[in-house]
Amino acid sequence: MEGEWQAYVEKGRRLVKQIGDAKFELGDTLVEMLDSSERQGDVERIVEVYAEQIGARPSTLLNYRYVSRAWPPSMRRSDVSWSVHARLAAEPDRFHMIREEPQDPTDPDETVPWTQDEALRARQLMPVHPKTPDERIDKAKHILRDTDEAAAAIAQLAERTEVIEAVVENPRFRNAVREANRQRGKKLEERAGEARALAGLSEPPSRATSQEGPLARQAPAVDYRDTPSAVLKILGLATSFCVSMQNAVVLLQTENCDETAIEAVTDSMRKVRAICDWCDHVATTGKTDMDAALAEMLRDEAGGEG
Repeated sequence: MEGEWQAYVEKGRRLVKQIGDAKFELGDTLVEMLDSSERQGDVERIVEVYAEQIGARPSTLLNYRYVSRAWPPSMRRSDVSWSVHARLAAEPDRFHMIREEPQDPTDPDETVPWTQDEALRARQLMPVHPKTPDERIDKAKHILRDTDEAAAAIAQLAERTEVIEAVVENPRFRNAVREANRQRGKKLEERAGEARALAGLSEPPSRATSQEGPLARQAPAVDYRDTPSAVLKILGLATSFCVSMQNAVVLLQTENCDETAIEAVTDSMRKVRAICDWCDHVATTGKTDMDAALAEMLRDEAGGEG
């Protein structure tokens, strides 16, 4: 069976070479026909007539002519396909390039036979079949030129924990995410400002209500250099919650919410107040005991776990 397969391979190679030889021969014919000083008439018109009479496309014949002109017979390699010659036809140093076998992209100490991909690599172009990590990445970037498709691909890759764990180690990625979050924050602030304007509010609710009531108290100063990390974390979470909720509630005014949605919001706020009261209790008394109603509510929020 192996011998039979090898025979088919050898036959295929002979046929491919015959096809390449025929392309060179057609190209040489066109060079002889069109580059002669005795030629009369427009080149394109002559090619059109010739193509029609031999059953070929004019653009194909012009390409054959271009390759033949770029590769005089004495500079061609009979063991290298016409397609490789065509890929290298535009290279000024093509005669020198084709004399030696190209370097193996996966092993600099080895060489490989000339193929269309190797010709593309020699011209610093993207190969059809990438072999190295950089080539595969470049191929993926080329395919994902559309922003929405690229974003969807990244979101799906993020489902692979090992990918995220690896990429967050890259400083450039972390900086890019940080900048994207900053830009997103600016857009959210702009949307919140527009929503406040639509709601008839001249300034954020927290600022408007801070002139009186419990929010008017001056927050105690904290020396962040000596403050325990747990305290800093709580302060950060509280600040983030206040800012996020302020914008979210204002944006809510621009939505068409039914009674069920509003009821869900108020129920969620009730739960937030309850957990905040418990946090205040723990912080001031040091006791982490929790009444049955709050414990049941938290179990419901966690989907019945615990």
